[in-house]
Parts: sequence; C-alpha cells; structure tokens
Amino acid sequence: MKKSNAHQDQFIFSIYADDKKGLLGQLLVFFNRRYYEVHSLNVSRTDISDLVLITVEAIVPESEVYSLRQKLQRIIEVYRVDIYSGAGTLKKIGFYRLSIAAQTPVLWTILDKYGAAVNSTNADSFVIRKTGSDNDLAELYNLLEGQHLLSFCKSGLIMDESLSTLGELENVA
Repeated sequence: MKKSNAHQDQFIFSIYADDKKGLLGQLLVFFNRRYYEVHSLNVSRTDISDLVLITVEAIVPESEVYSLRQKLQRIIEVYRVDIYSGAGTLKKIGFYRLSIAAQTPVLWTILDKYGAAVNSTNADSFVIRKTGSDNDLAELYNLLEGQHLLSFCKSGLIMDESLSTLGELENVA
C-alpha cells in the first residue's frame, strides 16, 4: 500500500449538480488543466430527483481553491460547491481480505483494538472492515501486512453532513 502523505493543500470538493451526461468530464477538465492530483472521485445519487453529489479529493494549492470553486460553480448544471480542507477529517472504509490461517488470538486482539469487524467469510478467506481516516486504515494495513493479507481496498470519502442540507437546493432542481 502506498504510504499516505498528509499534505496541507489536500481539499475535498462536494459538488451538488444535475445528473447530466458528460458533466463528470466537464468537471475534471478544471482539475486536469492545472495538473491537480485527484486522489479520489465519487459520484452518488441523492434523494432529490436528478441531483447527484460528486466528491473530489484533490491536491490544490490553497491560493487557488476559491478560484477553482468559482469556475466549477459557473457550470450550468452545478448548484453548489462546498470545500473541506484536510482530507484526514473525513472517513473512509477499508476492506482487508485475509486467509483463514490468519485467524489467531493476536488477530482478534488487533481487530478489537482498532475497531475493525468481520464483514464476510468464505471457505479460504474472510474480509474485515474498518472505518476511519487514511492514517487509521494505513496503520491497520501495516499491522496486517504479510503472507495472510490477500487484498485491500478502500472507499471514497464518507461525508459527515446530512443530505437534508440539500433541501434548499430542491426548489432550484
């Protein structure tokens, strides 16, 4: 697993927009033109008809964040762009697939200490799940790394805010 670098210019852009064909490409053009490094991208439907939440986690110089926000908000389909600094403040979910042979008392102690839980099992492996920051997930990964760790993946960011804040957008949509 690539080591996570805590970078002071890491920002999360929450983009509320109409679900239109080609919108994602249009948004990413603004990040690609300036060679901003995109760490994660997530698109999800909301409970408001035809409205999506696009979350982009990217390295953007602090001095350019608000001008980028203005450019993104000029796209006709975009209703609102919220910015969060420091990606470590939002959570992700990590999934670790381990061989059955990894089931030892030491493993259960580690899972208990790090708040991880068994997500699923099959004949030759099982999957554990952990919610936390990139650093939390990397720390557990480092403890599990070895012959019994078969695979690892993590989700995009999980927003802590309620989608009820979209209610004010419902009249616009």
